Parts: sequence; structure tokens; C-alpha cells
Amino acid sequence: MFRRIVVVLLVLVSALAATWLAVRRADIPYSRLEVRYTAETSEFVTLSNGLITHYTDEGPKDAPVLLLVHGIGSSVATWRSWRANLEDGYRVVAVDLPGHGLTRVLDSTDLSSAGLADFLGDFADAIGLDRFVLVGSSLGGHAAWLYAVDESDALEGLVLIAASGLPPAPADTSQSPWVYKLAALSWLHPLLTSLDPEPAVRAGMESAFVDQGFVTEAAVVQYADLVRAPGHRQAILEISTRDRAAAGEDAEKLKDLEVSVLILQGQADEIIPPDHARRFHSLLPNSRLKEYPTVGHLPHEEAPMQTLQDLRAFLATVFTDGQTGQSD
Repeated sequence: MFRRIVVVLLVLVSALAATWLAVRRADIPYSRLEVRYTAETSEFVTLSNGLITHYTDEGPKDAPVLLLVHGIGSSVATWRSWRANLEDGYRVVAVDLPGHGLTRVLDSTDLSSAGLADFLGDFADAIGLDRFVLVGSSLGGHAAWLYAVDESDALEGLVLIAASGLPPAPADTSQSPWVYKLAALSWLHPLLTSLDPEPAVRAGMESAFVDQGFVTEAAVVQYADLVRAPGHRQAILEISTRDRAAAGEDAEKLKDLEVSVLILQGQADEIIPPDHARRFHSLLPNSRLKEYPTVGHLPHEEAPMQTLQDLRAFLATVFTDGQTGQSD
């Protein structure tokens, strides 16, 4: 009997070890990732703190400037449709946040939402951006409105796309997708940082879109590869925990923000409740809100033509008239 128990235990241990080895994935060096994913318009700048930062820079250098900031686990690739349709009349700069895309992450990098807002200021200074419209999606929206609260003089306007940063409302019964709940469990992080991120990336993308046709194999592979850059898995997990813990910080300061703001929100968003956009609209005195009925968390990807039309109307007001927008 004892021998049988030992044999069973050895078989179980062997099976677990084999499973562990099968799902582990090593980091991919930046040198390989840059060969695969650097775009024709890619540039790199080293910030004053030593952080190597990747960005794309398109359109006339003397045109009005848009600075685009993606959400968690994403990269400059999320803006592909917008960049292609805006570069004729604007200088369009899209940046990879620390620990995302091809931007590095240092041991000293502040990955809190406030730290990411500071990163945006450092990056803008490093490439010589003076005044610009700041566009932020999801986590990038949180960093963008925190930046706007402290640096409104640098902004011509602010665009928030399914922005995070507000605490759940008492009546909010929405449930986060499982991948976000898993990432919030800090005690699991040592395990998750060595696993293949592709299943989580796929699940996150599936929850972000209503139209699953946007969840292409090429996009899943690209995002999973970039998550495997050195330090990125740890950074993304840390950000996911800190962003939730910091929800609500400085939100009341939005009431005093005079910058013109455009808020874009998919009504079928499973990640950020659509009510958050309406709450931002009520807080921001010079805001206009546009909602899209059958669109998920990434309206700039899932409904590019609709969102571009609303964005262009907003930009015409900001840059042509020089006036703040009026609430709808």
C-alpha cells in the first residue's frame, strides 16, 4: 500500500512538473522584439532618469500635436487606425508606457497612476512638446487626467476614452473579467510573472471587444510577445494592482479643470462601466460625452470612423476657435 501511494505521488509530481514546464515562458530580449515590432515611424528617446522610451511620431512637425496614451497591457499599436487617419493634419505622437510595448522599465520606475502621469510630463519635455491635446485610453486615461489636473497649462484639450480612476459607484454591480481579477491578486504575482501570458492576453482582448473579429491571432501574438519583454510581466501586474487601489484619488479636482474635454465611451464596455464616463462628464465643467451603443472597451479600435468624426469635431473647436467645448 505504501509503495502504491509513493508511486501515485511521484506520478502527480511528475505531471505537475511537466505542466509547469509546458506553461512557463522566458523573457524575449528587446533586441528581438524591436526587429519584429518597430514601426517605420518608431523612435526612441532616453529620459533624464535613464528610461528608454519608444514612441511613434507621424504627421507634420509644425502641425497641432496629439499625444496618444494606451491602456494596460497595450501599446502604440492600439492607435493604428487613428494614426493613419490623423497624420494628414496633425502631428500624432503615440507613446508606450513604462513596462509596455518597447518601452523599458527600471527598478526605480514609479508605476503608480501618479507616476505614469509624471512619466508623460518627462516624455513631453524630452521630445520638446509644448502644448498638445492629450488622449488617454483606460489606464492611459487615468494617467492623462491626473496629468491634466497638475499641468493644465500644457494642454490644448483632453480626450478620455473609457478612462479608469474612479471608484465603483454604490449601485455598480458589474463584474470585471477573470483576467483582471487574477491580476489583482498580488500573492499570485511571483507565479504569473513566469507563465505564458498568451491565454490572459487573449481573454483580455476578448473582453475588450464586442466584435470578436478584432481579436486576431496576429494581435494576440504581438501583445503576448511584448508582455514577455524583460520586466513587463511584473510591471503590468504591479500597475493593475496599484491602479485599482488608487481609484478615486484627486477625482474631485476635476471640478476645477477648465480644459476642454471629450469623453468617448462604449456602452457595451465590460471593463470600465459606462457609468464612469457619465460621472466624468458630471465632474468636468467643459466636457462633452459621446457614447457608442454596441461598442466595447476600445471604441477607437472597434468604431474608428465614428470616433474619428467626433474627435475631429472636437479638435476643430480646440485648435480653430481656441474655445473650450460646451457640455452636451
